[in-house]
Parts: sequence; structure tokens; C-alpha cells
Amino acid sequence: MLQHLSKRSTKLLLDLYYRVWTEGTFPSAWRHSIIIPVLKSGKDPQDFTSYRPIRLTSTVGKVMEKLITNRLTYHLEKNKLLTNVQTGFRKGKSTTDHIIRLQDAINKYNNNKGYSVAVFVDFQAAYDMVWHTGLLCKLKNMGINGKMFTYIKQFLFNRTIQVRVGNTLSGTHTVKKRHAAGFNNLTHTISRDDK
Repeated sequence: MLQHLSKRSTKLLLDLYYRVWTEGTFPSAWRHSIIIPVLKSGKDPQDFTSYRPIRLTSTVGKVMEKLITNRLTYHLEKNKLLTNVQTGFRKGKSTTDHIIRLQDAINKYNNNKGYSVAVFVDFQAAYDMVWHTGLLCKLKNMGINGKMFTYIKQFLFNRTIQVRVGNTLSGTHTVKKRHAAGFNNLTHTISRDDK
């Protein structure tokens, strides 16, 4: 739909993005998500933990997010602010790089009659567990300031959600803290209170 906007409508949309960027005003609609619980394959539908929460957010807001992500990525890469061992979500790199590095180390030590020890850590709901205040401090320490910092801060805080099951939409809830149990607790509250 956005790709087929008229020139006038495209200009209005670009004007909106420019205002959000320069004035630091973040539309509340872009902070709002509709959560659709999708049952995981082979899981018990009566168990809240059997559902994967899919967040639907504003498409117009997502386009702005992509613009900001591209700008931030360019800045981080150009100024070499990311460690070389970070391969996820980077152009020309992949998490497979670490598997190859590990395999190479294992082969090297096996051939020299040595041994290898590996520890794998999988953080459940890692994105939801990010400490936002700490993230902002790290961004400041990396020299991310000004409009970029303001945008990211506006993006992270004062977010609202609703859960949709079938055609039923819950009341609006403010996201206080993102953590692994948050979706399950919210779903339990909504199923009890919003019938």
C-alpha cells in the first residue's frame, strides 16, 4: 500500500517522519501493539506457555524503524563500535560464523591431542528481558546522542498492548517491564478480567 501512494501522500508521510525525527515526538499509535497468541506445534492449548505472542504494530511506524535501524547500523559499522565477534544481524556475517570457528577450534585441539570445552547459553525471551535503562546507558557510552538517542528512548518507553483472540480484543494495558513471564501473566489477567 505504501509503495503505491501518490506523490502528495508520499510527501506527507516523509514530512511526518521528518517531524518525528527532528522534534522527538513519537506517535502513541506507534507504541501500541496488538498481540495475537499463536499455539506452538504439538502444545497443550489449555496451557498459557503453549502460545507464541506475535506483536502487530503500525506499518507506518515499522518503515520509520527500518530507516532508523539503517542509519544506526551505518554509524556503528563506520565507527567500528561493534566487536568483531558479534555476527548476528550484521551484513556479511552470520551466526554460522561461530559454528565454523568452534568446529575449527575442536579440530585443532583434537589433532594436537588436546581437548575443547564449550558452554552454550540460551536466554529465554532475550529481547523481552533487555533492561531498557541499561541499554540507554550503553548507547550513551557508545556516543549515540541527539536525535538518534531520543528516538530510541521514545521507542522503548510508554508502550501499550492489547491481546486479540479471535474477534475479541482485550482492554489496553501499559507495558511496565518486559520479562519472560509478562505475556503469560497478562494473558491470564485478560482472560479473567476482560470477559
